[in-house]
Amino acid sequence: MKNVTLVFLISILFLSCTKDNCSESVIPPQASIFIEVLDEDTDENVFTNETYTISDVSVVEFDDSEVDFILITRDDLNLIQIFPRTNVAIDNKIYLNIADDETIEIQYDVETLNTECYTQKRIINVNIPFYTSVEENEILRIKI
Repeated sequence: MKNVTLVFLISILFLSCTKDNCSESVIPPQASIFIEVLDEDTDENVFTNETYTISDVSVVEFDDSEVDFILITRDDLNLIQIFPRTNVAIDNKIYLNIADDETIEIQYDVETLNTECYTQKRIINVNIPFYTSVEENEILRIKI
């Protein structure tokens, strides 16, 4: 009797863990990088102090193809959220261009997390050569 009960419980467990239980409304967040650009002399955000505007910004791949990004403005904290390609796992590069003044190379890797219901990509190992930068609370602060 114990074996029958055990087999029954295991069967229910496996049947309840199928992809049919996944909701189509569950969409994993898109992989992105959050960046705050600071003036290296004053530590002020260069968008908050109006040194630059969002129209001064572009983000491109190594082949000059455009990368999607948005400017998040909230509580005097202006962050650039960049949505780079995630089809290559390692040694990726994008370039954050600010006016004609700065071209910031951003190096990163991509981690793939597989769950029962979806596959999520995350940006990891972000590196900014040639600029002083620090990561705090998943926001990369770059001084220019």
